[in-house]
Amino acid sequence: MKEIFINKHIKLKKLKEKDINENYLSWFKDVTINANLVNINYKSVDQLKRYFSKTIKKKNLFFFGIFFKGKHIGNIKFENIYINSSKASWGILVGDKNFRGKRVGYHVLSKSMDFIEKKFKIKNFIISVTHKNKIARKLYFNLGFRKFKIQKNKIFMKKNCISSKIILGTANFGNVYGLNKSHIKSFETKSILAFAKNKGINFLDTANVYGNSEETLGKSKLDSFEIISKFSKIYNKKNIKKFIHDQLKMTLKKTKKKSLYGYLIHNPNDLFIKKKNILKTLIDLKKLKKIKKIGISVYEVEELKKVLKFFRPDIVQLPISILNQSFLKNNFLKKLKKLDIEIHVRSIFLQGLLLEKKSSNMSKILKTKIKKIDKICKIMRITRLKFLVSFIKGIHEIDKVVVGIDGIAQLKKIVKSMENPITINNYKRLAVSDKRIIDPRLW
Repeated sequence: MKEIFINKHIKLKKLKEKDINENYLSWFKDVTINANLVNINYKSVDQLKRYFSKTIKKKNLFFFGIFFKGKHIGNIKFENIYINSSKASWGILVGDKNFRGKRVGYHVLSKSMDFIEKKFKIKNFIISVTHKNKIARKLYFNLGFRKFKIQKNKIFMKKNCISSKIILGTANFGNVYGLNKSHIKSFETKSILAFAKNKGINFLDTANVYGNSEETLGKSKLDSFEIISKFSKIYNKKNIKKFIHDQLKMTLKKTKKKSLYGYLIHNPNDLFIKKKNILKTLIDLKKLKKIKKIGISVYEVEELKKVLKFFRPDIVQLPISILNQSFLKNNFLKKLKKLDIEIHVRSIFLQGLLLEKKSSNMSKILKTKIKKIDKICKIMRITRLKFLVSFIKGIHEIDKVVVGIDGIAQLKKIVKSMENPITINNYKRLAVSDKRIIDPRLW
């Protein structure tokens, strides 16, 4: 593994002895760097070369230089990297002060961890940071790391690579939602969120239109969670800016958060009609740090293609299931990743319909497909839930998966299935093109 591509300007390249030079040494003369490094004090290039020679001899280690347009600006080192590692770790140094405070660390870590995680099926990343280094602690939190141990002057943080892919759907928290009238009562919420926090599930999906969902969430402590919400359909609003600001203000007040990880356009048709006003408002909110990422929720491929002609969102939330495979055609997801778009998938269980044993709501085609799935599951000796989760887990372009649940027991089963997925072959034969079956809006 010689290179990892981060973006059009930044690459990680395997560090070589020729990179250990005066430029590298100059980083350690910086007061800010020395304040955050423990027991490290290099005075000469020879000292650095001895450290480099000793380090690269270690097993299961990858040592990369961070290069911006060919210029060496920092390093990142990965340790304990092997298949199914549960204690992978890393250390990063953005040495060139001209590149600090510009999210270089975030982009490098986000992309490189994702690459290493997928290549080696990493289960956990573990890192430590000093109490004083508040900037690093905030960065690691934003990358999905959570504190699990404090030892002397160090804080140890862990990212569960499997659970951190889960976004807990909360549409039925505090109200009835979906075809099966699922309802998580307020008193159940705290135990569900406690389990999610313990397992490293860091994201919650909600929306203003989900009844009491946001208010129910706000009754629990959400410090460990990032919130993704959506603003509702705009009905001939003259003041778009005020409408979106009021919707966001309401969400922040209900959830008791200062900002959101993602704020999504719930109805793409609004964007086609009012794109200039909507986008300007969202971009301004991002500059004000009220939202970290701007996104859109879509149902169809053509719908998203139309959006991409004039706007590249940070996040796209789209439906994929064993039956709805439309977004998998023509390498469409790969094209989204090349645009550096974060892909969030929803409706993997079709609002729970695919998990039903018997339902009067099922069409003849759906019943036939489920019988085929159950036949495969019987041969493979797995549950239908594990089959559905494994199918999604096998799509490497997916960044996160929104899962709705009917209770804590089901969440535990989903997490367990994601931790031990199996390979699903010949899945295309189970695809359905009839929108009346795969699009909940038409039910």
